[in-house]
Amino acid sequence: MNTPAQTQLIRLLPLTLIFSAAPLAHAANELTILGTPEQREVETEAIEIFNSPAVKAQIAASKQLFLASPVAATAESKASVDRAVREFAFAAVLDAVNGDPAHPKIVWGFAAPRKWLGHSVPGSRWGIDNPDNVYRFAPIDAASRYELTIHPTSPGPVQFSFIVYDSFVGEGGRQDNLDAPVAALRDQDVKANADGSFTITIDSAPANGRANHLQISPQAKVLLIRNTFNDWGVQNPQAASIKRTDGPASAVFTHQQIVARAVELIQAGTQTILGWETKGFAAQAAPNTIAQPFARGGGWGFAANGNFKVAADEALVVTLDPAGARYVGFDLTDPWLVSREHVGATGSLNNNQIRANADGTYTYVVAPKDPGVANWVDTGGLHEGKLLIRWQVLPASAKADGAVRKVELVKVADLKAALPAGFEAVSPFQRQALRAARAKDYAHRYAAVTSLYSKN
Repeated sequence: MNTPAQTQLIRLLPLTLIFSAAPLAHAANELTILGTPEQREVETEAIEIFNSPAVKAQIAASKQLFLASPVAATAESKASVDRAVREFAFAAVLDAVNGDPAHPKIVWGFAAPRKWLGHSVPGSRWGIDNPDNVYRFAPIDAASRYELTIHPTSPGPVQFSFIVYDSFVGEGGRQDNLDAPVAALRDQDVKANADGSFTITIDSAPANGRANHLQISPQAKVLLIRNTFNDWGVQNPQAASIKRTDGPASAVFTHQQIVARAVELIQAGTQTILGWETKGFAAQAAPNTIAQPFARGGGWGFAANGNFKVAADEALVVTLDPAGARYVGFDLTDPWLVSREHVGATGSLNNNQIRANADGTYTYVVAPKDPGVANWVDTGGLHEGKLLIRWQVLPASAKADGAVRKVELVKVADLKAALPAGFEAVSPFQRQALRAARAKDYAHRYAAVTSLYSKN
């Protein structure tokens, strides 16, 4: 869709490719950048705890709280509660299993469900997760010292950052705004070795001349490694490892302690999500409007949020100015802030997955049914939900003002008149091919390897 050559390729894709779009599965003995022994270990324990009686009971209780929320006013929002709560709950269980700062591991979360490493992993998406990101996290605390080592990949992410937060899901009453970091390093802040690798030191002391240092406060709880992609089938996540170099002795958490912690995190996160829905950044605003873009915590970009409400015969047309950003992401969620289907459907679109207008702007078409045009952001049949737009890797002079050019609700029958001249039509056959190619590109992140894990 980006170039005439790509469009021609889509027209020629065979049916065998169109119907082979399932994500790649990986055997238990395969090691990739994301499919590490630590990842498999944490996922295995998390799946067991996710199915424990205590966690199941808390999931049921959280569902009732969601259903009692004003957000659950429609049949569609009620129908999406089960998926939303279960995905968030599994994210909380991952946090609990990998929640010991004395024994940190780097774990991939906020991700779609998948079959790999010898097991089926539930989804862990919540809080308007970004399908263009690989999020990995490690628990830390200010009583310890850590070294995080990063090895580059080629091509790597379009942007990366290392951000320390004071909660996993808003526990301890920290629920209003989780996008306020304790400390942060962006890609442009990092000084790399000749081979592109670098080590970040993490502790409570000032840098004192140390490059690549994160000074953390007593409130620090979790380190988030964020790799952003706008070319799914090509770009690779960085290889990352962490070790604790100093700190007080600490026993490994027991199974019972981890289960109890998981329940606590699900309880806290439930209140965080419900709070965001009623008085936070995701609170219901006028439908089919997008708020003024705001600067993201950590200084790595800006974003704008909004709500969509479209009937079966309608489409929401949104035109953006990229503002010089190398990455622009447009992400839909259900009413509970879980991303829509983005592996085999276009519940999200970034600037490498769309066709730009002649003047360099981007126009998106949000609709519950295929409108037969390019840049369709697929609601997955939902008629109401949320959206978040992200601008990243921006020039220093970039301004948020004017980044949202136009937002217009139109009838699908009148869509052509609302679109820029020459806006590309997409046939059902082409749409199937685009979905297949998208799923294949997404699967690249499962398979990405580095020499660190190459087989002998």
